Amino acid sequence: MIITVLTGSYNLNGTSNTLVDEFITGASESGHTINRFDTAHLKINACTGCNHCGMDGTCVFDDDMNEILESILSSDMIVFATPIYYFSMTAPLKATLDRFYSKNNENK
Repeated sequence: MIITVLTGSYNLNGTSNTLVDEFITGASESGHTINRFDTAHLKINACTGCNHCGMDGTCVFDDDMNEILESILSSDMIVFATPIYYFSMTAPLKATLDRFYSKNNENK
């Protein structure tokens, strides 16, 4: 199984990432392939809603999101891990989720 892990923590040694490390260890030992992306440490532009992508095409931004989307589309499972800041996920993870818009109508 191919698993994409998206983290939202700014703290690479924090509790959320410690839990992710343990998950990845167990999944890897079970033979799964893991692709991990620490979104707080990547270049991911916020979706502007320009609709250039048409919900199933190429985004106007050429950033780290391209690799994330490629991984997600080839994955069997997606894992999200984030601390909660002011009752919600962190801004980098939210920006990442918003950019899923460009693949909203994509058929596999």
